[in-house]
Amino acid sequence: MAQIREMFDQIHKRYDLLNHLMSAGRDIAWRKTCCKKLPQKENAVVLDLCGGTGDFSLAYKKIGGEPKLSIAGDFAGKMLGVAAQKDANLKLVQMDAIKIPLASNSVDIVLNGFGMRNIPYLDLAFNEIFRVLKPGGYFATLDFFKPEKTIPKLFYHKIAPLAIPFVGMIFSKRNAYRYLVLSILNFLTAKEYATKAKKAGFTLRCINALDFGLAHIVLLEKK
Repeated sequence: MAQIREMFDQIHKRYDLLNHLMSAGRDIAWRKTCCKKLPQKENAVVLDLCGGTGDFSLAYKKIGGEPKLSIAGDFAGKMLGVAAQKDANLKLVQMDAIKIPLASNSVDIVLNGFGMRNIPYLDLAFNEIFRVLKPGGYFATLDFFKPEKTIPKLFYHKIAPLAIPFVGMIFSKRNAYRYLVLSILNFLTAKEYATKAKKAGFTLRCINALDFGLAHIVLLEKK
């Protein structure tokens, strides 16, 4: 975990650009689509877990309005520093997803964009997210899951690895980009992810493939 934290701290200034490159510029639209699927809750407490540079929190505000409290939680402090520059109203908390420093039944919505595949103990993270959510709360995951269909398989197995030298020249962090590509190929499929979440107590609301399956939304509810 320490190595992963250090990697994200090293690329914090260019992380947004990295997301745009890996999603072919579609990550902004995907966040908006995900937020539109969430119920609008008045006076909501929203946790952007693995919130990084705060883009998911900002997308939610644009779609759902200003929450009562918007928390960006991430284990990489320098990433949160970028989030602070984007939105002074964000409450920034450096945290580990497997030990969230929030009270049980205290959060209405948990967002997670491109972060769950970086957590080595996924079961523990699901348990923690379930714990902090209020009954009736929602957990929305937007991520690059292990590809199942032809187009995303081609992209992640062939195109992305070939792009490593080019992106490495931009970021001067070739190993970081290599890790992010491999983390997708070694992750769960969206269906496998949803099955694991249901074992933690969640009810699956929907799985939506985005742009032929390059990314997926998995929407879960705590009954």
